[in-house]
Amino acid sequence: MQLLEKIYDESPIFFQNIMVSVSGYQRNINRYGKTYYDFLNFLSDFDTWPLERKFEYQRKELVKFIKFAVSNSKFYQKLYKDIDIESIKDIDDLKRLPIVDKEMLRENINDVVTISKKGAVEGHTGGTTGKSLVVLYTPEDMMKRMAMLDHFKARVGFLHRKMKRATFNGKHIVPPNQKKKVFWRYNAACKQMIYSSFHITEDNMKYYVDSLNKYKPQAIDGFFSCMCDIANYIERHNIKLEFTPIAIFPTSETVTKAGRELLERVFKCKVYDQYASSEGAPFVTECKEQVLHMELATGVFEHFEDGSDEILVTSFMTHGTPLIRYRIGDSMSFDEGSICKCGIESPIVKEIQGRRLDFLYTAEGAKINAVNVANLFKNIPNAIIRAQAVQEKMDEIIIKLEVDKNLYKPEYDMLLRDEFLHKFGEKTKIIIEHVDEIPREKNGKFRLIKNNVGK
Repeated sequence: MQLLEKIYDESPIFFQNIMVSVSGYQRNINRYGKTYYDFLNFLSDFDTWPLERKFEYQRKELVKFIKFAVSNSKFYQKLYKDIDIESIKDIDDLKRLPIVDKEMLRENINDVVTISKKGAVEGHTGGTTGKSLVVLYTPEDMMKRMAMLDHFKARVGFLHRKMKRATFNGKHIVPPNQKKKVFWRYNAACKQMIYSSFHITEDNMKYYVDSLNKYKPQAIDGFFSCMCDIANYIERHNIKLEFTPIAIFPTSETVTKAGRELLERVFKCKVYDQYASSEGAPFVTECKEQVLHMELATGVFEHFEDGSDEILVTSFMTHGTPLIRYRIGDSMSFDEGSICKCGIESPIVKEIQGRRLDFLYTAEGAKINAVNVANLFKNIPNAIIRAQAVQEKMDEIIIKLEVDKNLYKPEYDMLLRDEFLHKFGEKTKIIIEHVDEIPREKNGKFRLIKNNVGK
């Protein structure tokens, strides 16, 4: 991978576009097979079902999935050894099963997984605590997840791979030494222009807008804060847009009321939010009425027993790394009893409260959001217990690492520095500190990012 990255970094931009497209076509193999199309057709039918029929389908899938986990995962066999699994017959019976958290998965990951890495689809998560974790999906699980995501978009008129999209994500597409003001690369496999989220500064945003006007995407997706920064620039400079997207699909961050209004005002289309996770959580999606619905075909959401809005998730699309009553760290408030006028019968989510808009600055002043910061640690699988990024000065970031000393290797520091170089550039100084423990805040919560610049 490092060799490919070096070749990419040293290649001309036109060849980088080819490499991005080749990578896209390779990913398509694990995303768009027969299972994808079968599940896509099923979801269209599922939308028309009455609520009670959907609940019965969810119940049967839950029972089947738990039996699968016990039969195939050593971790769940041991965890449930004193529980009569045959007695778990309904959603309410889930409360009899113990809760699983990320640290339990990380410590026991070899016993949790049910498949080998060969032939599996890997998912990497840094998470809001910086705890690294690699999960394995079966190709069928990944295809179903992609079908759910594409079905959500199709409901409001956007057809994935048939229409053009612009994406703001955390991919390393701009080499650290690049001089040209070209902060995007084209993935022909998905008709997708990928925009770097690491170079959005006041001086650079005009290039982003020019590119968007030239490309004319039919949808925009990716990091909410990046899209808001672009929209704010367009509005402040009274720039005329030469395209009108069908929709905007933010990911990974909390969608604020002000940010939604800004995006809809500038791009003259609606914003549709959705929730899932890199670990494989079930889906919550926003319908054409911009109401959040639980996708009952993908899993189960519960509230934590302490009476808070913190959620536990059980996902039917995680056969490689089963998630059952998983404490994912996010919160939601449910709107029980409400009926949406969109016509789709499913439980409504009033609010998703779990994702933060924390960020760090590069030396040039670009904002690197929490998702990208979390992703810095994802290629050090299962060796980091906790990480925290502290910024006191614009050009310097301190990374505190609480590691598993049995798994963490000295060369991982160099991998981290390379990740930071690609995201923050050469002018931002990175200091890595290994500590015995990273303290929590007074409220008991842990913060991945502590940005004190300007405070």
